[in-house]
Amino acid sequence: MTVVLGVDGGGTKTHALLADESGRVLAVCVGGPSNWELVGVGGTGAVLRVVVAQALEAAGLGLDAVEASVFGLAGVDWPSDVGRLAFAIDPLGLGGPHEVVNDSVVALRAGANRPWGVVVIAGTGSVVAGRNPAGEVYRTLGLGALYGDFGSANDVSAEAIRAIANAYTGRGPATQLIERLCGHFEVSSAAEVLERVSRRDHGGRIEDEIENVASIVVVAADAGDFVARDILERAGAGLGDSALLVARKLDMLDIEFEVVLSGGLITGASRFVSDPLEVAVRRGAPSASFVHLDVLPAVGAALMALELAGVAADAEVRERLAAGAREALLNETA
Repeated sequence: MTVVLGVDGGGTKTHALLADESGRVLAVCVGGPSNWELVGVGGTGAVLRVVVAQALEAAGLGLDAVEASVFGLAGVDWPSDVGRLAFAIDPLGLGGPHEVVNDSVVALRAGANRPWGVVVIAGTGSVVAGRNPAGEVYRTLGLGALYGDFGSANDVSAEAIRAIANAYTGRGPATQLIERLCGHFEVSSAAEVLERVSRRDHGGRIEDEIENVASIVVVAADAGDFVARDILERAGAGLGDSALLVARKLDMLDIEFEVVLSGGLITGASRFVSDPLEVAVRRGAPSASFVHLDVLPAVGAALMALELAGVAADAEVRERLAAGAREALLNETA
């Protein structure tokens, strides 16, 4: 029996999944955050030790049973990060080869029905990654609007503040966002909102002050506010442009491929984000189709680990892994 390990680790939680060559799930375990930028390399190593040990114990296996492993981890943004995280992964003592990739890559493999495609993730931050039929991988930096990625909840929040500032100074139109953000911050005027945010901007992380504002923009857009709708539509178009960029870099514009959609901004903003995203992609890649990620990204890590072990992971294997992961999580929460 070939046993592989797939790990998906982010800023909130970490999933470890053990599976065999048929796609049968042997164990799924959940741990804390493992983004080294948040918890440090030592913290990443500690979380991985716990979830891997728990998964092996649940499956009744030892370290030497694992023939290949793939770790999809948030914070793996540069080649140097792979070397840095060796200090967290090598001490695990797992058998066989292993690979460390950005968590967006395993999300793509989990969501796409074939081993290639593009994934768009738009949550607090945003990133777009792709893989072509030749196995080449390319992604945007995923480091925020300053580095070319526009379309995250943080970006939408910042645009909401800009819209209020423009309405206040007269540069832009009136917007429901003023009243709604006044309620959010428990103040009575646009000036008070702007003063509060600007003071935080001078003092540190403005993102902490405007956290969850994106959800208010969605509510305002649903209520018919043109300014809020424009913010979300521009976010969607920006994500679509990034997806098209990745597809172009991977020479996929003229082939059929899936765009896997994931993240709270996409699922929560409904058509105001997804419609312009799809329009932007289809403008240059008319054969693209769109699917929402509905399985654990750790499934993608396990599929990649099977490939690393030399096992052909077809659609049937993927479906078995996805179903097994869902069942394991349901049993855990029951």
